[in-house]
Amino acid sequence: MCYNRGVEFIAHKGEDSVYKKFLIWPLIVVASLLPVGISQGASKTNITNVRVVTRNDADTPFVRTVLDVTGPVQPRFAIDKSGYNIVVTIPNTNLSRSINPRPQVNQNVISRLELGNKGPHAEVRIRVPKAVNTKDLKVFTLDGNARQKISNRVVIDVNDKSGKVQQWSHWHDSKDSISKPFSESIKKDFKGRKPFAGPGRGDMIWPVKGVITSPFGYRIHPIYGRQILHSGMDIGVDYGTPVKAAMGGVVVEADWISGYGNAVVIDHGNGMTTLYGHNERLNVITGQTVKQGDIIAYAGSTGNSTGPHVHFEIRVNGEAVDPALYL
Repeated sequence: MCYNRGVEFIAHKGEDSVYKKFLIWPLIVVASLLPVGISQGASKTNITNVRVVTRNDADTPFVRTVLDVTGPVQPRFAIDKSGYNIVVTIPNTNLSRSINPRPQVNQNVISRLELGNKGPHAEVRIRVPKAVNTKDLKVFTLDGNARQKISNRVVIDVNDKSGKVQQWSHWHDSKDSISKPFSESIKKDFKGRKPFAGPGRGDMIWPVKGVITSPFGYRIHPIYGRQILHSGMDIGVDYGTPVKAAMGGVVVEADWISGYGNAVVIDHGNGMTTLYGHNERLNVITGQTVKQGDIIAYAGSTGNSTGPHVHFEIRVNGEAVDPALYL
């Protein structure tokens, strides 16, 4: 029937056909004068990478999902009445085909995580084993940095409600139970007065050569402005300085860690681990065995940082200790 009607319309002669002819042509002309963005639709951003990590560096551990996107976006989220289902919508964004739509997650915090496209938008659907509310969820964006080769990011943090995730605290402050967005535009020159030297046993080598801009211990946090225990040692260096493994071991974390930025954690056995934070980029992967002195990263200012440096941290049975005792 549709085909026949089309034929009838094309074959129709007379006044009506002439009227339609002159009516259609102005519309075509107007359409041709419209901006390309209107006639073809606005260009989409793409999700190019997804990573999910369990972060236990705050008083309440959480699972962080980071989506790398090709441009600025404005995500929105909703929690259903039951509190068990979370939907994060990223308008005018497409999930790349290379992305795993069901990445592995910590089942204590998230039962299921699914990514997909719904019409012109990308969606992240999260099912949790225990009901959450808006205080247990944070969704925010981080700007990219072309010079440091950092993409724009959408970050989704979901608090652990099970109590089963072991805590690893960077900043011992109860006000920071959910990770906070930070300004990457903060710039501040470091002025270290401590020489590159340590009173320790010499079991470990220094990860970089530089000045100690902030030692282990309580201090006023440079971004939050509160007195907080600094669980490591900050060593000021330039962007791109090679960061070396202080001791041989197995890489157990090589990813973005809240607060630490791009970070590496190495397990040295006997309950001892070291962490190297705020790197520009990483040079190892999780599960890799490294020797003392291997280059594991390149220094930068990612995460909660006010300038290029390496945050070097040592843990013994989960407790932070002064790195100076081992260098």
